[in-house]
Amino acid sequence: MLNPDSQLVYEILRSLTGDDGVYKIIEADEVIERLPADKRFTKVQLSGIVRDLKDRDYIGVKYFTPDEYCLLTLKRFEEQPSSSAQSAVSEQQKTEKQERVLYEAKKEKPAKLVGRGTVFFMAMLGSLVGSAVIAAVAILIVKFAL
Repeated sequence: MLNPDSQLVYEILRSLTGDDGVYKIIEADEVIERLPADKRFTKVQLSGIVRDLKDRDYIGVKYFTPDEYCLLTLKRFEEQPSSSAQSAVSEQQKTEKQERVLYEAKKEKPAKLVGRGTVFFMAMLGSLVGSAVIAAVAILIVKFAL
């Protein structure tokens, strides 16, 4: 989990870069401008937070200097959705009936059993067809090669 400062910077970086998977060049001043008035960081502190986000694989960084960063934000499954989004999702899950079934909960279908006579007949038929193909190839070789 991220601390609140890192989470704030991550959300700002995500809004600046988007989700298109392309590296974008962002200036530190752009990020500092979007910070709330009570949370102001210096460029050095911001670089430390960017390095922390990079180490935790929240962002991909090609290069960064204290003044600009070339980065893209990565999608993380650990992110906590906002409380309004959580309540909307929980209500939606309650109203919809569950369509997906866990693998363990699926009913197992019994395997179709094939009788011994059927297996013997298929094996005999396969051997006869194989013998016929070999005999045809042998006749063609004898007729045209000799």
